[in-house]
Amino acid sequence: MSSDLAVLPSALALQTERAGRAEFDTGLRLALDPSLLEALMRPRLSLLWGTQAPTRTLLTAATALVVQGKPVRLFDGGNAFDGYFVARLARRLARVAPRPSTEDLAVGRGVAPGFPDAPPDGARPEESNLPEGRDGPHEALSRLRLSRAFTCFQLAELIENTPSGAEPLFVLDLLATFYDESVPLRDSERLLATTLMHLKRLASEAPVIVGAHEPRTLVKERWLLLDRLQTAADAAWMLRAPEPEVERQMRLL
Repeated sequence: MSSDLAVLPSALALQTERAGRAEFDTGLRLALDPSLLEALMRPRLSLLWGTQAPTRTLLTAATALVVQGKPVRLFDGGNAFDGYFVARLARRLARVAPRPSTEDLAVGRGVAPGFPDAPPDGARPEESNLPEGRDGPHEALSRLRLSRAFTCFQLAELIENTPSGAEPLFVLDLLATFYDESVPLRDSERLLATTLMHLKRLASEAPVIVGAHEPRTLVKERWLLLDRLQTAADAAWMLRAPEPEVERQMRLL
């Protein structure tokens, strides 16, 4: 496993996990950062993890790709998908991203996975309409194929039955259901081993980007699951929440 900390922009450090408008604006800047997408879009198994699952970070990257005309598969392993965040970001990105080519539009056309209508997010009335020739957010999001799993058994089966292809795959909060104490640890280990094998299979042909968080205090014995995921990953980044601005200023004094 390599750790390309220097490649991934430092601004990524869970900035998009903040609450409020600052979170959304930072997510917009990250989505427009080509170095971020370049780091993640290599055919390999990439892991982003921290004390909290970096869900918004993965959603930001996935949304940027579909707005650019690329089909994306997204598996939700922790009931973490935020349709309002994705729809708002897609609306903003649709205003500034280049229109995808006709060839791109012909690939991955599908049904949008139930995204809510997004408000203009504080835009002025004259900004409500997209420039002529640009895809709208719903057209862009039709290229995002969302699947949900509510148990580790469902998620393992979903990944095992996924055919290889060129589409990037994002997996939100992969280990959430594997940490479930109602599932014997030996079963979680067995299922995770199979899941990792198939993620590596998929990553041999297309980017696979996985998010995960550390186990909670009550399930510390399940740290070995995170260890095995880190070992299997071709590249991994530990994301830390940014320090409050006041605290950084205090340190400088």
